[in-house]
Amino acid sequence: MTHEENPKQTALNWAVAYNRHDPDEAAALYSDLVTNVQLPWANAVHGREAMRSTFVKVFEAFPDIKVEVENVFGEGPWVTVEWRFKGTMAGEFAGHPPNNSRFEMRGCEVFQVTGGKIVAQRGYWDKATMFAQLSINGDC
Repeated sequence: MTHEENPKQTALNWAVAYNRHDPDEAAALYSDLVTNVQLPWANAVHGREAMRSTFVKVFEAFPDIKVEVENVFGEGPWVTVEWRFKGTMAGEFAGHPPNNSRFEMRGCEVFQVTGGKIVAQRGYWDKATMFAQLSINGDC
């Protein structure tokens, strides 16, 4: 298996790109036809360009956002990354103006990687806890 075909390495590269706040580097990890479902949100994100746009928004809202990988599990095309995210809301997020509140939470991402690209992603985390820490309404 080459470096590009190693699903665990692709998942770890996701964390590296996230911590560099580089939307192009992060989006390059995804298939053109990726589907990303973050369970706390109502709508999935479809496609690499939509993922890039999502990264841009997150990095603008949380310019200091950091993901710490705690564990990586999986064999074959499926990889799970347990993580800890933290950041400060210095930009607009979920329709709310910046308020400099901080959040820190744990969760996980499940990636399906084919040919070195993420073709599916599911995120499991607690939106209510995050929004409470940010002092914003969680009904968005």
